[in-house]
Amino acid sequence: MIYMYNFNTKTQAIYHKIVKVVHNVELQIKVYIGITIPKYSNLVIIDPDFSILIYQKSTSSNSENSICSNNSSSLSSDQIAGIVIGGVAFLSTYNILNVNSQSELELYPLPSYSSQCRFSLDVVVTVLDQSSLPNSVFMGGFKSNLLYSNETSALYSNGALVTNGTYSTNVTIPGFPDSTIFINYTYVDISKLSATLVKDITYNEVSYYSTVFKLNGLLMPIEIANKDPSYIITKLSDTFQYRIQFSTNFVRNQATPNWEVILYLYPDKFSFNITYRNETSPTIFDDQLIDFRIYPNQTEFTTMPLFYGQIVKFKLNSTKITNIPYFSLVNAIDLAVRPVSGSLGNIEFISSCFAGQPGNYSLYYQNGQPSFTTKFNVTNSVTILAGTFLSYIVGPILMDNETIPIFTVSIVNNENYDFKKIYFESNNDFSSFNEYFPYGFVGGNNLNFNISISSNTYRDYPNKLFFYIKTIFNEQTFTVTPFNPISENQTLGGIIQDINSFYIGEFKFLIRIKASTIGAYQIKNIKLKGNTDEQSINIQPINLVSGTLFDGVWETFYDGVIGGKVSMTSLQTNTFSGTAVSYICDFPFSINSPGKRFQLPSIEYNNFYFEDLVNITFLYNNVHVTNQSVSNIMYFNFTNVNQYKDIPIAFNLMDPKTLSENEFETVLNPFFDTMNDHFIFAEWVNDRYQVMFNIPANTMPGIMNYYLTFSKEIKIYSSELPQSAQLNLITKNIDIYGPIFSKIIKNPSNSLGWLVTIEDTINGLKNGFITVKGTIDSSLHNFTIEPSKSINGNKWVGDYEIYIKEHQSQCIQQSYEITDVVLYDTFNNRASFIKFSEEYYNAKYNPFINYINDTTITTVSNNNICNGINDTSAPVLLSFTSNISSLDVGSLNGRSVTFQFECEDQETGIRENQFPVIYLTTLNLDIHKCISTNSTPFQIKTRFTCTTIIPIGFGYPTGIVLSVYGFINNGGYYSGYTTQSLKDSNFSYTLNTSIYTNNQPIIQSTNSITNYGGKLMIYGRMLTCGSKGTAQVLLKYSDDSGNYIPITPSTFYDSFILIGNIRATNQSFTIKITNSSIESNEFIVTPTLFFFNYTDPIEPTSTPTSTSTPTSTPIPTVSPIPSNPPQKCQGNPECGGSNQGVCRDGGCICYPPYIGLTCTSQIIIVPTPTTNTTNPSTEIPVPSTDDSTDSGSNKNISKVLFKSLVSIVSLREINFKGEQTKIYNFEKWIFTPLANNKNLYETSINTDSNTLTNISATLEWFNKSETIEFANQKLQMNPSSIKYTINISKYPFSSSLNTLQLVMSASLISSKTDDICSSKEFGNTTNGDDSNFLKIQVDDHSVYGRFIKRAVIDSKVQSIENQLLDSSMKPILNSYSTQSYIGITIPKYSNQVIIDPDFSILIDQKAASSNSENSICSNNSSSLSSGQIAGIVIGGVAFLSVIVVCCIYYFYKKRKNILLEQSIHKKLKKVG
Repeated sequence: MIYMYNFNTKTQAIYHKIVKVVHNVELQIKVYIGITIPKYSNLVIIDPDFSILIYQKSTSSNSENSICSNNSSSLSSDQIAGIVIGGVAFLSTYNILNVNSQSELELYPLPSYSSQCRFSLDVVVTVLDQSSLPNSVFMGGFKSNLLYSNETSALYSNGALVTNGTYSTNVTIPGFPDSTIFINYTYVDISKLSATLVKDITYNEVSYYSTVFKLNGLLMPIEIANKDPSYIITKLSDTFQYRIQFSTNFVRNQATPNWEVILYLYPDKFSFNITYRNETSPTIFDDQLIDFRIYPNQTEFTTMPLFYGQIVKFKLNSTKITNIPYFSLVNAIDLAVRPVSGSLGNIEFISSCFAGQPGNYSLYYQNGQPSFTTKFNVTNSVTILAGTFLSYIVGPILMDNETIPIFTVSIVNNENYDFKKIYFESNNDFSSFNEYFPYGFVGGNNLNFNISISSNTYRDYPNKLFFYIKTIFNEQTFTVTPFNPISENQTLGGIIQDINSFYIGEFKFLIRIKASTIGAYQIKNIKLKGNTDEQSINIQPINLVSGTLFDGVWETFYDGVIGGKVSMTSLQTNTFSGTAVSYICDFPFSINSPGKRFQLPSIEYNNFYFEDLVNITFLYNNVHVTNQSVSNIMYFNFTNVNQYKDIPIAFNLMDPKTLSENEFETVLNPFFDTMNDHFIFAEWVNDRYQVMFNIPANTMPGIMNYYLTFSKEIKIYSSELPQSAQLNLITKNIDIYGPIFSKIIKNPSNSLGWLVTIEDTINGLKNGFITVKGTIDSSLHNFTIEPSKSINGNKWVGDYEIYIKEHQSQCIQQSYEITDVVLYDTFNNRASFIKFSEEYYNAKYNPFINYINDTTITTVSNNNICNGINDTSAPVLLSFTSNISSLDVGSLNGRSVTFQFECEDQETGIRENQFPVIYLTTLNLDIHKCISTNSTPFQIKTRFTCTTIIPIGFGYPTGIVLSVYGFINNGGYYSGYTTQSLKDSNFSYTLNTSIYTNNQPIIQSTNSITNYGGKLMIYGRMLTCGSKGTAQVLLKYSDDSGNYIPITPSTFYDSFILIGNIRATNQSFTIKITNSSIESNEFIVTPTLFFFNYTDPIEPTSTPTSTSTPTSTPIPTVSPIPSNPPQKCQGNPECGGSNQGVCRDGGCICYPPYIGLTCTSQIIIVPTPTTNTTNPSTEIPVPSTDDSTDSGSNKNISKVLFKSLVSIVSLREINFKGEQTKIYNFEKWIFTPLANNKNLYETSINTDSNTLTNISATLEWFNKSETIEFANQKLQMNPSSIKYTINISKYPFSSSLNTLQLVMSASLISSKTDDICSSKEFGNTTNGDDSNFLKIQVDDHSVYGRFIKRAVIDSKVQSIENQLLDSSMKPILNSYSTQSYIGITIPKYSNQVIIDPDFSILIDQKAASSNSENSICSNNSSSLSSGQIAGIVIGGVAFLSVIVVCCIYYFYKKRKNILLEQSIHKKLKKVG
């Protein structure tokens, strides 16, 4: 691999071989004369003299000792001048130096089918005496371009075209003999070329149908231009390998598997065949595509937001899809089709028609090898909801040159403003920005408004300045004449002295530029405008690391892969006079270093072999991602490992969810669509590479595609790798679509707004926002959406109020419109609606998918609520002040500024909760916003305040101008104030930024680091604190003592520091940079979390369940399981009598169907309860027995009904003190029926560490008695009982001393409410199963729960604890209903725990009464006989007598004690 970070001559592909014969030509003649002096003692004086003569005859080949050039000609007398100065003559001599870096310059025509090679000849002409530089230099008869010069040298360049044969050119300086450069070249014999296929054709959603081939027979790699739009060919660095990507249109039209590829190389073309192999993309049969739907289902429709076309949905019912199939929705372009929901065998796909391209759309898919077909066709006619166009009347341009030069432009508009974004741009060296209301709106309302803005400008400028105000559809241009027009003199511009770059890691380079200017104007910026933002550079004063803006060194960063090589562009320096100097890529940039060429750095390889990549494995494969994101590790290596060991390698996923997040969504075309790469970098660990990544939850099942990136061009896609390198996913629920509106009610119950139901049935809603705006006053109303704010429901389905507060008598009649909606689910899938969005890739994921045909759904009117009010004027600004007039934008803590201002509206008052915005603007058109808050109530007069921290370097050194917009009154008018308006009102309007602390270190960002630690790349400014040897990094871990730890950097630049040995931590940590005299800001680094705790979920077939056959192989036991202690047999008669139980050492052993401590409760048979499909709770209605009610002979008295409920409540983490540290409530369960009377419920919790813990509960109803086995123990299941088998996956404990507690609830309620009691018991069982029991009783019915004291923990049997939680959980307790909470406490574990409680319904021989344990009785309840009551009365009287006697005796003793104390005191006084 080659890191191309030196700016050398760009080496293009060989086709023409050019040999420069002459390199140095010195046009002079030298004669050496020896003056012989005899031996002398002290001093000798000689006196030669020289003259310049004019000869009548020129020197020629006939002259003695002559040397002539090949094309020399005699000079006439008037061509040679003689000059005699002081008796000494000087001959004007030049040195011509060829500065092309190679003696053999190997080129290939661009484009490759051209017959000519293009190149430049560059020479430096240096004066060897005191003469001036030549006025011109000619090459090949054409005047050369003077690139750069100084006092003694000048760099000239001339482009050349060569064709077949020998080419020569003369270098001519007028008045001097020519020198000749000869150029020879030969062309490649195409008949000797051959192509070798490196990879088979494969398909994936990023490279589409592509393959790699090697071109043999070349002297060096060539750039291949292609005339055929069917494919593009990319040179893979300098490896002689090429990737060819076929267009989808080409692929669809192939009738055979042999595809011809034609390379157009002069003077002919070279062709070869590539074979398309079967199953490159899965075959789809026509009957596998079902349920085709269109939203809206109509031919003609109006777009809801701009550019949002019809949405197409269909389902794929194939169960044999192992990787993503090819689908394309085709009109004039191929539109992406993505899976969004369902499961294998029922996967729903979605696409969106392009609103700007109405007509016929066809869905294409591969139904053979390589046959493609279409089944569905959509024809539409679209009306784009473009809104109104801005109709401009341009106002006069105002200029002000007092403190900071500013100009002000104005527009009067008589069309409606409908919330379009407005763009503001200026000349090329400026930034551009776009803003919605209120920026620029100075008066009126949306029916008739004025726009006016002020901006900094140049005081001195060589040309007119152009300023543009645009919308999506039209624009207005302003021509601004500078205050002081000057002539453009590039010698006074920014001159680049040197450029270097340094590779710093993770594909990134640090670029260092030294530049200066000799004029009166400082360097404003250094910019390169590439094809994309990633291929562009914008160096501002903040990037200055040494020197001054007149003569300094700047540093910036460039990604050599995302940006890569850039050709046919230029680097431009701009001064604060507007003078620009351009430096063309691949050309020399300085006379001081004429051999160096400017080129953006990139990562290049001379040798790279795809087959070297071997031994690809994963930590986990066949990964279940249903409702959980899984951390995984990919391992790989190379056969020639030493060649690859130190290279950067990045990893990216290509699953549909990741593609959606990376905005790779719109057009299926390798020519246009690009991926927003978010690289994860591999690390060299234990003699192999490894890369950690997180697999998204609920993504597409089957093979998950990924790719490895080595350079901008060299990528290896998983579809090109063997089966052993594939990662397979399993999921039951696909969810790659954000939350949607399932129901919308406009103005419900006389409210103004919407009642919306937001639904996301798989992942659930996480959060989002909805923005509503007034259609006349542009008032802004933002609504935060999250489950806690719902008025009904939960995160899966919830109702939300989007209501506007309107004062009936203080308002105008207008409509309100939803303009923006962004909703995220719990796994960050996004659905969005932006009214005038230009982001076409969002069109598929529209939360209004159910309402696309209703363009009025987003609008409500207040006409029935608002009486209306008359107003004729907008709010007026009374004061506007800043707490400072100047600030140091280079300082650490001195960049804060506070604004205070007051506005007034005498007619209708200031509208509530509408907050003006202050805009800070620089000469570059950079904008910083400060949104105010009110400091007094919204009334006739309202005061506002706003505090903000100015960004580093913002506005340096030319200052910041201020404006404020967004004052709105209740009468529907708004106002704003430009910089000029603030100045005219004698308000604060500028901030001086000429002061700039240049040595203050500022940390601005870092690379991504994982919770496993490693290297940290720190980016910022002046990180060396002015001296590389004294600065150090201080680091403080959040989970440590809180002290800073000093770390010495391994790499140090002014803008970049690399430190290593960051230890593993799951929490954020803080860094800062310091030396003995200065300190940077504190910067918090939050690691990316990976938790490798995945375990395969237990499938329903393997879930511990009832069986009549004991497990043959016992599960290992961690330690002996404790047994229940012996208990005394209870009951009267003991154990219910000999027919119901028998007393043993451990307590009563009951005979079936009796149960309980006293064997007096009997299991009753009830019908199978109704299955709950929402959550794992069991409701068991129980009718009373015929004799269980005291109804006598009255048959009209209803029987008592009992209803029991058993449910799983929550999961809690408990510390060693028994205190709850975390709690997770279960909200949404996924229901899956398994068998008759057996169902599975699944849910998950997202912990603070972003780890998903999965909980599954298998509920099984037993109609008859049955023996099962769990945790090496045989258990008897009673008839009419329900068993819960609960499985909990890995949980990230906060401390190793903590435990996990699953909370369950059991309740029982009776329809009878009078003369009734309830009670509860909790304790140890006595029948030998070593369990706890819970018995809650109402009247003569009970719910009996058995909680086994053992569990299967990490595949071993281990004891657990069951605890009654009623004292802290506040259960429902009264005479006719009772409830209890049980906590099943589980010790810390690694991977998985399985617990197995069960519950039964009992009838008791004795009803609950006040004598029962923990009883609660109704006021009229009594179970005592008259004798018992009489005994209580007699006992009560006797007890009262005893109390009276005790009281008398107490007061008697107290009196005696007082007398005794007084006697003692008297005696002590006498002693004293």
